[in-house]
Amino acid sequence: MRHLPLLLLAVAACDEPAATPDAGVDAGVDAMVGQGSEPVGDLVINEVAPRGAGSDWVELTNVGAAPIDLCGYFLTDAADRLDHFLPLGGVMPPAPCPPLRLAPGAYRVIALDNTPLPTAGPIDPLHAPFTIDGADQLHLVTTAGAIADGLLYLYPRGPAEPADVTLARVPDHAGLFFAVAPTPGAANPPELP
Repeated sequence: MRHLPLLLLAVAACDEPAATPDAGVDAGVDAMVGQGSEPVGDLVINEVAPRGAGSDWVELTNVGAAPIDLCGYFLTDAADRLDHFLPLGGVMPPAPCPPLRLAPGAYRVIALDNTPLPTAGPIDPLHAPFTIDGADQLHLVTTAGAIADGLLYLYPRGPAEPADVTLARVPDHAGLFFAVAPTPGAANPPELP
């Protein structure tokens, strides 16, 4: 009789696991289904706000030990559209770009507010020439054409629901993207609630 609970536990462990719902499709905001992948480089997309009062926004962070010169990077939501590339250094290559460094552990919030790129002169690197949708993608691309980080996501809120969550890496700087309360310019939660 003492072994019956262990036997039942062993039988239960052999049952087929329950199917995990697609992130944001059948799962509500409370279902903690991670999206994306863990970062591999030092400059990463850390938080995405596809909806909300005001403009959409994205938060970037430097997870490395040295400052990163943003002149070497673009942010885009459509790699096949040149008008959807934001040069993070504020200058379109091949023009010279004065160094614009992001310190280790620092955050940079960029408004995704469809600000047109100027035809001449400097570009505001805090306002992107595109917006994002509830199902979209964002990529950090080097000026050499390599993908530094990226996220293809499905935002867990419908268009008529309040935008009280963002998609953020949990833990901050390192994990997958989960629906959590917004923290623009600050650390994401260290763990899921």
